[in-house]
Amino acid sequence: MLFQILLADHLLELKSVSEDRVTLSVKKLYEGEITTFLLYSPAGFVFPEKVKNSDYTFKVDFEGPFFPIVEGVNSFGRRMHRVLPQVLMVPLEKPEIRVISDIKNDEVLVYVFVQSPENVIPVSLNLEGKGFKFFNLEGKWICVFSSFLEDGVHELEITFKGPYGYTFNMKKEIYVIRRVAVPMRGEDGAFNYTVFADHVVKRGETLWSIANQYGVRVGDIVLINRLENPDRIMAGQILKIGRVYFKENPVTIVVNLFSSKVALYYDGVLLKVYPVALGRNDATPPGRYWILRKEIDPALYWFGEYISPRTPLNGLGTRYMQLSDPTYAIHGTSKPWEIGKRISHGCIRMFNRDVEEIDAFAGVGTEVVVVKEDKEFPERIY
Repeated sequence: MLFQILLADHLLELKSVSEDRVTLSVKKLYEGEITTFLLYSPAGFVFPEKVKNSDYTFKVDFEGPFFPIVEGVNSFGRRMHRVLPQVLMVPLEKPEIRVISDIKNDEVLVYVFVQSPENVIPVSLNLEGKGFKFFNLEGKWICVFSSFLEDGVHELEITFKGPYGYTFNMKKEIYVIRRVAVPMRGEDGAFNYTVFADHVVKRGETLWSIANQYGVRVGDIVLINRLENPDRIMAGQILKIGRVYFKENPVTIVVNLFSSKVALYYDGVLLKVYPVALGRNDATPPGRYWILRKEIDPALYWFGEYISPRTPLNGLGTRYMQLSDPTYAIHGTSKPWEIGKRISHGCIRMFNRDVEEIDAFAGVGTEVVVVKEDKEFPERIY
């Protein structure tokens, strides 16, 4: 390496990488001026978009290869053009970070998994002032530690080492209940699906009638088509018809209609119980549902009227979690004195502070089981 440096006139260092821009720093190994710095690629020449001192920013939308062309003139008027590295591959893809917990008797282990591009290595993790190391197991980067975390929001920071002297940090919020840590607001999009038909919406059709026509659930259509508002479909709209298969999810929510309470489980272990308000006259039916979509500070649409979030007339409270049957949802309330009563049209109402915690812990695809049993929630459900 030292011999190569002696043969170089310029050394390149990768300073920063964003979605479509990279900044490279040039170190001169001579006295003189740099006259040209550009990148050559199979797609053509890439010229710097911005130059500041020795930092050059280029707009790129692919990883390379790039062949740096750096020209300079030393104090004797001699051409200086040799550069290291001679070929650049830029890691534009961001690392993926997953957080799961494992409950072992009185101990909770937190696992942080990192999937990163080649030549991008997670070096360390910092959490609440404590540092932890990563190790590589069969090509996967893993950090594991015994949970010491208090309930609430925490932020972990991972330091990465990339190619060409590149280092950077990534942060990820997690939420903790009884030392069990999960990604903040859960892992959204935890499902696969198959599509077997396209349907053109006809005047007067509803998602319910379309689902019955094809023998699928309303939630299947909503998730596959990413419908923001299941109540609003238009004639002529094309919907993909198929079936959703939810991936395994360690978080489970159990609603007991008999006791008017909700239990939150992780990996089958009971974490917390909350009081709720339920539907009058058994309007909340037992069954298995999944969280379909989630909203923070939801607006209320009541017979065509828009009711602003966080207003007294908006009964949805601060969080809204639509279930796979769009008739039902778990949400907050603007009338906390009604918690414990059977008063809704079928939805499950919670204190705002409680539904905010559920929203922080559970993601889209979380299973919600509604039962009616005259007994306490078990400490384990499997």
